[in-house]
Amino acid sequence: MSQPADPKPDPVSHEHTDVLPRRRRDPAPGRRRADPRVALLWVAAAALAAAVSGVAVYKAWPGLFPRIAERAPLSPACDITTAACAARFAGGGGVQLDILPRGIPAAHPLAVEVRLIDLPVPERVELDFAGVDMDMGYNRVGLTPSQDAPELYTGNAMLPVCVRERMTWEARVLLHLPKGTMAAPFRFETTR
Repeated sequence: MSQPADPKPDPVSHEHTDVLPRRRRDPAPGRRRADPRVALLWVAAAALAAAVSGVAVYKAWPGLFPRIAERAPLSPACDITTAACAARFAGGGGVQLDILPRGIPAAHPLAVEVRLIDLPVPERVELDFAGVDMDMGYNRVGLTPSQDAPELYTGNAMLPVCVRERMTWEARVLLHLPKGTMAAPFRFETTR
């Protein structure tokens, strides 16, 4: 009787320690693996960009949305589209606003004039247009003090176009004083 020959090891089997396991195939041949340090750099860059954006929003927030110390009551009797209107503050003093041309057309240059009545000289004066029923974004212009009259501020503005046939707006005169911001609102409607 002849003896059986030694069984040859199975090349696929990893039972024998002298046979090295096969390397895993790269899912995308010819493509290099990403360096984990590069991924870490991208994560750090994204975190830095988020931090810078957060600081920018934090710093810009008071300028975009100032805290209102006093707000004049709305005067529904006055129509700013037909004549200049005035608003009085409960603490004394007031503001007169005039916008030309009459009718306040959208997407046309507007001449703005603000006159302070018995108020101290503010650090700055701005006019903010806001949609009452629809957010129309940031529409604020700074007004320049007149050389001839310290109570007079002028500037140019433009009302954005709205998709609605009829739009209700609020023009807010913002007076930035050391004690806080005072706001005088004036409402009007535009039609396309």
